[in-house]
Amino acid sequence: MRPIVMTTKPKGWAFARRCISLSLLSWLAACGSPAGPLFEKQAGLYLSRHSFNICHGYGCRYSERVGVNGDQWYEVRALFHPAPQNAAEERERIADAIAMFETIVGPQAGTDGDLAGSTLFGRSGQLDCIDETVNTITYMSLLAKESLLTFHTLGPAVLRGSLINRPSNTATIIENETGAQYTVDSYFHENGALPEIIPLDVWITGWTPEDKESNSENS
Repeated sequence: MRPIVMTTKPKGWAFARRCISLSLLSWLAACGSPAGPLFEKQAGLYLSRHSFNICHGYGCRYSERVGVNGDQWYEVRALFHPAPQNAAEERERIADAIAMFETIVGPQAGTDGDLAGSTLFGRSGQLDCIDETVNTITYMSLLAKESLLTFHTLGPAVLRGSLINRPSNTATIIENETGAQYTVDSYFHENGALPEIIPLDVWITGWTPEDKESNSENS
């Protein structure tokens, strides 16, 4: 007896494929949208270290009100004392502060389990590039508001790529003396890890941490 060969996919396959396609399009559309306006809408209002919004769930689908208490804020401020002596050193302190903010607010917002990058299906507690950008701008705004930034000014959110070319957003800072613009990108790593701070003209080409590792191996 010849084996029976199924020539058509199960009926449920068409529905599943459609769901996957819609989820993929939603994910690309989210990361392909500019993050700046979302900061103004979700985080920029009533911004203080005692109470501010944190985005998660992809494209700021969810927003949680969190805060930094006195002891926690002392630890953040301690990262900038003694004061950085130059812009490069201040960028290192900014990276440390972003990681500390994520560690502090993660349990409050339910984002302490955020994984590196983003998965196909967005979920509460997971961040995509939009969420990371809005939150990073929020953290750096708090640093600027407390006069902890000397060598840099906050820059705008920047979008690279397109719907068919791995779109992504990032927060930026501008070096006051040179006008050089740097990205501050937490999207590549899990919650509480140091963000990638690199020149914008490098990031905009599609740079990823794998490029940094490749350059280190070849040097």
